[in-house]
Amino acid sequence: MLDILRAKSRSVLTYVLFGIIIVVFVISFGPGSQGCQVQSLAQSYAVEVDGYVVTPADFEQHYGNLFRTYQARLGQNLTLELADQLGLRNVAMNQLIDRVLAVREAKRRGLAVSDDEVNRVIWGIPAFQSQGNFDLDLYRKTVRAVYGSEDRFEQQIRDDLLYTKMMALMREGAQVSQEAVKEAWTNEFDQVDLAFVRFPLAAARKDVKVTDAEVKAFLAANAARVSKYYEEHAARYETAKRVQARHVLVRVPEGAPAAQDEAARKKIEAASDRIRKGEDFGAVARQISEDPGTKEKGGELGFFGPGVMAKPFEDAAFALQKGELSQPVRTRFGWHVLQVEAVEEARKVPLAEAQADIAREILSDDAARKLADARAAAALAQMRSGKKLVEVFPPPPKAGDAKTRAAGPEFGGEALVAQETGPFGRGGSMVPRIGDAPALAAAAFAATAAGQPLPDVYATPLGPVVAQVLTRSRPDPAKFPQQSEEVAARLRATRETQIESAWLKQLREAATVKVNDAFLRSPASSS
Repeated sequence: MLDILRAKSRSVLTYVLFGIIIVVFVISFGPGSQGCQVQSLAQSYAVEVDGYVVTPADFEQHYGNLFRTYQARLGQNLTLELADQLGLRNVAMNQLIDRVLAVREAKRRGLAVSDDEVNRVIWGIPAFQSQGNFDLDLYRKTVRAVYGSEDRFEQQIRDDLLYTKMMALMREGAQVSQEAVKEAWTNEFDQVDLAFVRFPLAAARKDVKVTDAEVKAFLAANAARVSKYYEEHAARYETAKRVQARHVLVRVPEGAPAAQDEAARKKIEAASDRIRKGEDFGAVARQISEDPGTKEKGGELGFFGPGVMAKPFEDAAFALQKGELSQPVRTRFGWHVLQVEAVEEARKVPLAEAQADIAREILSDDAARKLADARAAAALAQMRSGKKLVEVFPPPPKAGDAKTRAAGPEFGGEALVAQETGPFGRGGSMVPRIGDAPALAAAAFAATAAGQPLPDVYATPLGPVVAQVLTRSRPDPAKFPQQSEEVAARLRATRETQIESAWLKQLREAATVKVNDAFLRSPASSS
């Protein structure tokens, strides 16, 4: 989803120029806002780029702009939770790093932004206008409330314009030849639309029964194959160490004054003393802990493995034995005391223990693939005899015609229904709704007429596919003059994006970037 949105926007930073930032002033920095919560995690910096510091406030302003820009495209379906799942905070961080690098390079090359250019942008922001005219008092009040001064805000506008100029300069090199346009046009308008049926391996496995005798015989004859499978899927047979723990948290932000940090540490030490003297850990956690996610559960965190918790917390937990209580532990969230309730040591299932299950899985996969291939071959034979795929595998009957038309064939208890790819163009191995299928794609574009079945059964990771041409259209040379301009624009935009990405990657590789990981996590998370 994010890739699609990125493709439609050069840089979300430029939306500042359209006044979006003013909305963020109110939402991102109002009472109880997410911006305030994140700043409590780490007040010193969000990212450093060759010593240049991007402040927490700068990050939150940009993240707020980015979130609302995406929300404007996706609607209210984009929640903060979904944004976290999509990694929107990482996108915001990377954009800010790119901006710093590009602006610095622009200055090195002598690019500049005039006061008049800055003024025109600010005067055009609707949120600074009253009755259609720029309101200087409103402007000063709003900007001072968030940035502290007009100078700081205007410097950001200046840098945004400088970034835009620098990226426009880079895009000037994105030239496309007439030959490239012609090739892209041919690929785009040389189209085919397929009907297809997939015979799912997962469904086939439901019809496969593997006996213990078959497993034993397979192991005797195929020890090398079983061993190879075990090596290729080694991660499946390795279990990392896990601990079950609970904790008490007293929150204090990173970079807090020494007195505030010391007060929090003493509070957690007092809690630890109560537990060591015999008080129930859960009762102390419910009374003292400031972690809303675990407080009412007596601090219970459940089992967790490496890479889940903050590093100091993880180190302390993995150093304890069952029943042991830690010393006070400082993380970016504050001070903790934790107790380990159970330990599951890392373990690797030996081949001797896993081999029977591996043999059974291989046998099941082989039989399922054979069964699916046989059904697919039978369907292909029906098409070759003149039947349409949609007739052999019709859609499910509607309620009104259930008595006059029977349901189509099933496979492993699942209905097999002909689907359509929709029209798609030449130029790659990806086939809509089927996936990466180079042989199938090549056969589709070798077809010459509607109704023609593709000549083979085509393997895909999810199961074999048979397909039939629904429509076949070729590019019309007479239309090239009127269609080529739009194709050229799309091709040029793609080239511009490639040039920008390569250039920014080069700048990033030459820079020293230090990211504060606190800003890549949801502010509501703990430990």
